[in-house]
Amino acid sequence: LRRAGTTPPFPVAPTSPSAAAPARDNSAVAPEPRLRCTPGDKEQRYGPAREVESSGPVEAGPGACTFDARHLYTKKVCGYGSVRAVSYNILADTYAQTEFSRTVLYPYCAPYALEIDYRQNLLKKELAGYSADLICLQEVDKSVFVDSLAPALDAFGLEGLFKIKEKQHEGLATFYRRDNKHLQCCSALFEIILFMSLGGNIRLIQIAVAMSHIKHVACDLYPSIPVIFCGDFNSTPSSGTYSFISKRCSMSLSHPFKLLSACGEPAYTNYVGGFHGCLDYIFIDRNALEVEQVIPLPSHEEVTTHQALPSVSHPSDHIALICDLKWK
Repeated sequence: LRRAGTTPPFPVAPTSPSAAAPARDNSAVAPEPRLRCTPGDKEQRYGPAREVESSGPVEAGPGACTFDARHLYTKKVCGYGSVRAVSYNILADTYAQTEFSRTVLYPYCAPYALEIDYRQNLLKKELAGYSADLICLQEVDKSVFVDSLAPALDAFGLEGLFKIKEKQHEGLATFYRRDNKHLQCCSALFEIILFMSLGGNIRLIQIAVAMSHIKHVACDLYPSIPVIFCGDFNSTPSSGTYSFISKRCSMSLSHPFKLLSACGEPAYTNYVGGFHGCLDYIFIDRNALEVEQVIPLPSHEEVTTHQALPSVSHPSDHIALICDLKWK
């Protein structure tokens, strides 16, 4: 393989060690990059060379990303009897592109790094590197699901389902590995559970309704099926919502499940200029599942390299939760 130009997989800009988001570096643009490839094998047999030239400019990559170190833990798909689960609020474009977002929520983020064309390529790289069996995404734009994430993750053996929120421009997506037999037998449930997957401003009563629905699915329709309940709950560990789900205190509301936060209570899963806290969880049925491994979150230094999230090296204001689960 001989490269006459550089063709990185996504149009991004170089990082900077400073806290402020770097400006776009137009000097890094290389016009008309060309890629020439000569196929061959270990027997030194070669086919005819082929060449392709880009119709547009190519820019430098983002350098080190917040998820690079995490990929070292997820190089391989889990073995039989285990499931790698990911929960991630990916920041919908409909929210990232408002004037309020650009000037108040994320003023530290370079405008080009808030563009969906930029962020979705970082997302594809990040998600593909997790080798997950189950991916639950929140704040997913329909066009991003249809045109970008679904085709990209399909190439890695993941089937995707999407449900748009009522009267909203974004929704929720669930991807599951087609060749994981534990998930295949449950695939009929995803459409049902996906409808009840929760994002946005969650209140205790909404969670109670959701748990009632999950009880109907897991106890009445499919008795004894394990529960994995994950998402952006917009609730910290000190909230009534978290206490209700994990049964840390007695309430008049109740549910029949024994749920455990598989990734514990991180210092934060959402980090923006004016707030940081733990809002995202992967709750698992402790009677049926146990945690094999929790993939470490990015270091505080990595998260704050460009002051806060999102940034040129991280595509969302949330951080993905990842854990390996094993059936008991």
